[in-house]
Amino acid sequence: MRPAEPCYLVEWYSPKFLGATLALAAETLDATATSLSTDKSPIRVSAVIAVPDDEVAFGIFVAGSADIVTRTCEQAGIPAQRVSAAADVEFLSPA
Repeated sequence: MRPAEPCYLVEWYSPKFLGATLALAAETLDATATSLSTDKSPIRVSAVIAVPDDEVAFGIFVAGSADIVTRTCEQAGIPAQRVSAAADVEFLSPA
């Protein structure tokens, strides 16, 4: 198990996050996070998940602050509708 990293759960309430659109959104968020990440303020997208029946999507970001997560989403053109500090996020090692 890795040491705990600060994580944030992002929520988007929209029916648009389906299939290829979700993949494109994840790629855009990842590219934006990479471009904004610095040694002093690293950020990475860990996961983006859609729940089509509820018209909601979630993202898990590893970052030093909610502000950088919010800025990443805004610069990606996918503004977060809610950003919450997450706790007890377990990242599994690849098999």
